[in-house]
Amino acid sequence: MFQYDAQNTGFNADEQGIAPPLKVDWVKGGELSTYELRTRPVIADGLVYVGERSGSRGKLLAISLLTGKCLWVIEGLIVENAPALANGRIYFGATDGKFYALDAKSGQTIWSVSAGPTTSPIIFGDRIYFGTQSGGVCVLNAATGEKLWSINRSGFRSAPAVTNDTLFIGGNEVIALDPSNGQIKWSFADQSRSFSAPAVRGKSVYVSSDYYLYCLDADSGRVKWSRYLGIRNGSSKIPVLAGNTVYLGAVTAVDADTGGVKWAFDGRNQYPIVSVAVANGYVFVGSTRTDTTLDSSNGRIYVLNADTGELVYQYFAGVCHNDWYAIDPSPSIAEGSVVLNMSTYMLFCLSPPDRSPLLGVSVDKDKINAYDSETGSVNLTFNLDATGTVTADVLDSQGTTVYRFAENQTLGKGAHSLVWHGLIYFQEMADPVLRDEFGDKCILVAPDGDYKLLITVKSATGKSYTGSATVKVEAQV
Repeated sequence: MFQYDAQNTGFNADEQGIAPPLKVDWVKGGELSTYELRTRPVIADGLVYVGERSGSRGKLLAISLLTGKCLWVIEGLIVENAPALANGRIYFGATDGKFYALDAKSGQTIWSVSAGPTTSPIIFGDRIYFGTQSGGVCVLNAATGEKLWSINRSGFRSAPAVTNDTLFIGGNEVIALDPSNGQIKWSFADQSRSFSAPAVRGKSVYVSSDYYLYCLDADSGRVKWSRYLGIRNGSSKIPVLAGNTVYLGAVTAVDADTGGVKWAFDGRNQYPIVSVAVANGYVFVGSTRTDTTLDSSNGRIYVLNADTGELVYQYFAGVCHNDWYAIDPSPSIAEGSVVLNMSTYMLFCLSPPDRSPLLGVSVDKDKINAYDSETGSVNLTFNLDATGTVTADVLDSQGTTVYRFAENQTLGKGAHSLVWHGLIYFQEMADPVLRDEFGDKCILVAPDGDYKLLITVKSATGKSYTGSATVKVEAQV
């Protein structure tokens, strides 16, 4: 999604394959004009989804993460905000006033509804949440596009953040809503009346205004602490949350509980509204040069130690156009790769030189009913280039491994399949010793929700290959 997850944390906790140094895997761009603009990329299941615009022309593309090859393209749609992926579908709003759901693999339209210009959508459970340009919030059923509720209130401009019991959204004020019906719980404003998209951790909501970073109580909207940012346009800085740290702009690390500054990185000539991405203990941030009196040291991606702020790696990738170097917007990180826009008109994919290859995994259905004998299991298929040992895990929506349905199975070269029967471990008996003693008493039918099925293959040389697919468990399919 826009900031990786429904809470807008900007932190990919599952990504453990990204680390400097980085190499360029592919470059895509310059096909429309040097003034081409792109949304923040979204990475999922080996594909990169990105909207492009050049003047009055636009399109949405699905690009192979490994090769940079365009797999499908939807012409004639201007998509200005990052799309979101869930349930095998890609969701986005376009400037034609419609909100779309497409099949993520083929690009075929599943449904579209009138919505007006929208923010980047957030997917939570079976619902889609987004802000509208007219100052409202709209909620749709993800399966059908049916409008469940909407409200109009002046000033909504940010993407929302959603938890089990509250929806938060920024703009002229910060509003907390009941996600089931849109009832307002509380609102917060300061003298600037311009707020970023919120990010949520536990009972705290982090949001920046023109001059301040705020930590608000999620239940009441009370200010827990605030920190003066010292620069206007703070509302363009979206807080990123990782562990006990808030990362902001380019780049200040703030204690999430107290607001105290842990460290600050002074990247030369950095454009202050560029936000960051955090993964695998590193902070990734782009830099921009817009002043011809400055030197050419920018147009770089910086990689910092997330704990100390130490610069551990930098890569010069910006392309000069009219004395302007730029990386815009901030990086997207998943599946061992960093994908970001360099100068506005080039899309770059970078990865470590020894990145593990991706394994193509497909499923025969994207929804199952674990209580039904006919629709209660899903078949995963994949191809191996050589003999390897295969492990298959089930991860819940929080990225926690909740079941292993294959472990170190030796499989030869060719096509293979594995079956998940919609089961998970009983968490109170997740200890392997208890599983050995109690057997199937430690197994439960998976509760309704989205599950990631992760296949890991190790070759005879020790090389790892990974691939995944997402399946939704519902009592009614």
